[in-house]
Amino acid sequence: MTAMLLACSCPGMGQQAKPTQQAEPMQQFEPTPHYRERYQQFEAEPPITRQDLVMLGNSLTEGGGDWGKRLGMKHVVNRGIIGDDVPGITNRLHQILPGQPRAICLLTGANDVSHDLSIDSIAHSIIHLAERILRECPETHLYLQSLLPINESFQRYKRLNGKTSHFAAINRQLQAWVTERHDPRLTFVHLYPLFTESEGSEVLKSELTTDGLHLREEGYHIWTKALKKALK
Repeated sequence: MTAMLLACSCPGMGQQAKPTQQAEPMQQFEPTPHYRERYQQFEAEPPITRQDLVMLGNSLTEGGGDWGKRLGMKHVVNRGIIGDDVPGITNRLHQILPGQPRAICLLTGANDVSHDLSIDSIAHSIIHLAERILRECPETHLYLQSLLPINESFQRYKRLNGKTSHFAAINRQLQAWVTERHDPRLTFVHLYPLFTESEGSEVLKSELTTDGLHLREEGYHIWTKALKKALK
């Protein structure tokens, strides 16, 4: 897959913040040309309805292509955008939430990690996004998918250097929030351990990735199998 998850990395966002010592840098929404193109494409498509399952996320989701075919389901809509992050997704929720879809499968966070934000800040922003979905879509089931691991040995994304452990740390906070909330409309889909080299590892299996971040078809098979199980 040639699509770049980090296409809209925002330069000049500062170093990783420590909330107890300094102010958290504000994450800005900076749409790329591809984001604008996809946004306009979504505007031109039929509106989301109660029948739809929405795959919402970044290039990992967009790169999955026809998720309806993968999942063996009708009315599945791919709303992934290469390079997208929490602010970008938030900016386009008005294209999704008014339709009150039957389900939303959300996976985001990798690009946010590249923006040099703290682990807490990213986890909180994803939780805030999830809370808004649940609040505005009372009949929608939200499947909050964990971030996938990365593999720094490919040396492809310098802004992720030294941040392998961030992904597991964010996932722990997301999973704890889902458990604590105890909402029947909310499911945590823990994809992360299915992609690591071994139990307890934080490294993405090299045979599942094209560049240390994006997935080969074998990776999509694993993701699809796990998601099918969660959706039953």
